[in-house]
Amino acid sequence: MRVLNSLADPRVGGPQLRALAVAKGLRDRGIETVFHLPDGDDAFERMATDEGFEVVRPGPSQMRPPPNVHANARFAARFLPSVSRLAATIERREIDVVHASMTLAVPAAIAARRADTPLAWFFNDTGTPWPLDRVAARLARATADEIALAADAVGDYFFDDAVPTRTVYPPVDVDALDPSTVATDEEAIREELGVADDVPIVGTVGNVNPVKGHEYLLRAIARVRDRIGPVAVPIAGKLLDSRQEYAARLRRLRARLDLEGTVRFLGHRSDVPRLLSAFDVFVLPSVTEACPIAVLEAMAMESAIVATRVGGVPEQLADGTHGWLVPPADPDALATAIQEALAAPAERRRRGAAARRRATARFSTDRCVERHHDLYEAALSRSVPRPLERVRVR
Repeated sequence: MRVLNSLADPRVGGPQLRALAVAKGLRDRGIETVFHLPDGDDAFERMATDEGFEVVRPGPSQMRPPPNVHANARFAARFLPSVSRLAATIERREIDVVHASMTLAVPAAIAARRADTPLAWFFNDTGTPWPLDRVAARLARATADEIALAADAVGDYFFDDAVPTRTVYPPVDVDALDPSTVATDEEAIREELGVADDVPIVGTVGNVNPVKGHEYLLRAIARVRDRIGPVAVPIAGKLLDSRQEYAARLRRLRARLDLEGTVRFLGHRSDVPRLLSAFDVFVLPSVTEACPIAVLEAMAMESAIVATRVGGVPEQLADGTHGWLVPPADPDALATAIQEALAAPAERRRRGAAARRRATARFSTDRCVERHHDLYEAALSRSVPRPLERVRVR
């Protein structure tokens, strides 16, 4: 089987890392993956080709939210010719299944129909703005042979009760992120960050993006500092060119809250497991999510997790069992949970161990690869009814 996996964003992030991990697992099963990317950033293309995967880029440019007038004008002008080129690529490469791997992978969906190729469309977020969310949902209902979701909560965002979907959670490599084998050097990390031995480290991992809710983390940390004293907050994550204004706003907030000696923006890090091993508490302060990879990585590393109750996060971990869940955009609740976790080392260890067991049982790469294989086989079958348990009737 040969699959065209189309990603609507060429940059490296959670969806791209998920797609690459799954492609490697599918390759071990004899299933070939060809990646389709829009024009723009070549970071993921380099990553995929380094792993031996073919990447095709017949256009168009990346679809942007409605305010990006100039970018979307370019997208519109090149849309139909690009779709025609992609359809020709699908036919020429003898693609068996097209996997529209992100919510806005609209060109791939239309190209699949033009090429009369089975289409599996994967919805992976809960923050697509209107009207793009409605356009994608309606087009998926009209064109997709299978609709997959990154979490049950994604279906609640896009579809009504009558639309059959299946949930395919993203994977985490529980072998690579194993606290018993990851090389840890807390002393070196503390030295790198300039953190004293008696100062707790409360960190987060994720691109610097408004949906990640970093401003709420900063406000929560100011409260924690005022209550218990010094705390170190490393924020690991790439600063995207399109988010420079947001990053500047965060720096101004950091200065206003007198957190310049507390909060450090580390940029992209290739040693996330090592960083996680040094965190006393991992925080996900997002205001919207689907099924965040960062939480799965923290679960695999037995981290003590404080996260907002958004999207599929409650499907990943249960409050009181695997971590602490709080409402989004609520610095007071976030601060209280962080303080509670810091005050209870034994409870942090208990919930962290339970989180790893859950990650291993439910979110392993092998399980995710198997679900993708099932998804593609179902799309190929087309006329074969979906099993009743995979039909979502809400």
